[in-house]
Amino acid sequence: MFISWYWLLLIVLVLVVYIHALKRNNKACRHDRDALYTAYQRVLDELKKISGARQGE
Repeated sequence: MFISWYWLLLIVLVLVVYIHALKRNNKACRHDRDALYTAYQRVLDELKKISGARQGE
């Protein structure tokens, strides 16, 4: 059961690339989530303004 050094190097390289890809995807998802939350907050603020204006009539 001899595994050559280059196979071990290949496995380590694949793991490093996979972990790097996971981190990039997580960062992109976090950025998208923050953008969606900001847009949601803006919509809520506009709805509060509209409902406040209607109650003031």
